Amino acid sequence: MRKSVKKESAGEPGLFGAALPVKPAGGEPKKNSKGLLSFSYSKMSLYEECPLKYKFKYIDKIKEEPKYYFAFGNSIHHAMEFLYAVKAPPFPGIDDLLEAFKKDWGLKSYLEKGYKDPFREEEDYRKGMEMLKNYYRHHEGKFKLPFLLEYSTDVEVDGLLVRIIADKIEYQGNGEIILVDYKTGKDVKRQPAQLYMYQKICELDPRLRERVQETYGDRVAGVRIKQMLYYHVPTLKEYHFDRAEDAEIGGFWERVLGVADNIRGLKYDPTPGERQCLWCDYKKLCPHYYGGRSHCVPPVASAAADAGLVEELVDRYGHLREKMDELNAQIEDVKAKIINLSEGAEGMAGKKYAVNIHRAEKWEFRDRSAVIGVLNEFDLYQKALGLTLKNIVLLMDDPAVPEPARKKLRLHAEKSHIFDLHVKKSGGPLP
Repeated sequence: MRKSVKKESAGEPGLFGAALPVKPAGGEPKKNSKGLLSFSYSKMSLYEECPLKYKFKYIDKIKEEPKYYFAFGNSIHHAMEFLYAVKAPPFPGIDDLLEAFKKDWGLKSYLEKGYKDPFREEEDYRKGMEMLKNYYRHHEGKFKLPFLLEYSTDVEVDGLLVRIIADKIEYQGNGEIILVDYKTGKDVKRQPAQLYMYQKICELDPRLRERVQETYGDRVAGVRIKQMLYYHVPTLKEYHFDRAEDAEIGGFWERVLGVADNIRGLKYDPTPGERQCLWCDYKKLCPHYYGGRSHCVPPVASAAADAGLVEELVDRYGHLREKMDELNAQIEDVKAKIINLSEGAEGMAGKKYAVNIHRAEKWEFRDRSAVIGVLNEFDLYQKALGLTLKNIVLLMDDPAVPEPARKKLRLHAEKSHIFDLHVKKSGGPLP
């Protein structure tokens, strides 16, 4: 069973998806019918990174480019949810788990996931399959039914409507719970601020207390966090955090209220920095970012003071590009002649240099719509993993694929050859 729950991300490649798409709104911060400011840890983190970026995303509702690490995290996340979303044992087998990941992965093309090329997408697909295999084998025979999966709640506190979404909650009895958050990015411990947010909201949430009574029959005055756990799926490492003291929570909450006051006050001044600006999708919209550099990074020199230097550099660059283009044309011409004379040989030698000749097939499918039609006709779309070129080529020679399907795919395929020459000075073995 799969829920279509999407998580917000604070910019870290964990198991949090992109925010659900919403319709454009005005310039005021989002409030609900009670006048409460909608808030979350991810919103606070983004505002602290750059208030203007917060405005672009949450106030102006300008969509960011898809991020491949979010796509990867989401597919792993859905597979983990599939594994634990059973009402009673047995749990799904390892093949079922991998199939769930495969199906989710194939729902979008590599471009829709945010990859620049299909090869990186395939690499992450293989990495995800191996990651899930290792997780399953590590925990096989020790799976336990969770109290709650994908628990989402909105709690009213101090003029805010704060949302949290917990990957998994385990019940320990006597009203005590353990929060589990899966992580797929770099193996670094997260800052405790997000844990503070989870602790405060969970312990204020009346719905959790009600769910404890419904599920276990325990009548408790309230729910109390016993421990929080970050589980790093790639390395199978667990990072345990005990319940924070009231003083820590109080200091964190003052920080939350300060951010909320700034948002209510429409304070959206940017905080440009090399790191923030480098990865920001809103550079073209930002008045504090121009010509490929932000205000926080001083320009190399003013145009007025160095006009002569600029002219010299531009002319030099143009001259070098002309020479490069000319040399590249000569290289391609000589390369073609060597290949024509090689007659299939793997290497050729001169007096001073020798070359290794590597040949490879290059396939192209120019009519994407026609290829999609063939794949859908023979129910091969999922097998092609979202139209990756390499896998469509493999289908044409796969004996398990019906011959009519292979013939139709070949009708739309164009094959050519590419050659790569590796050169070194003579006197040693070819590379």
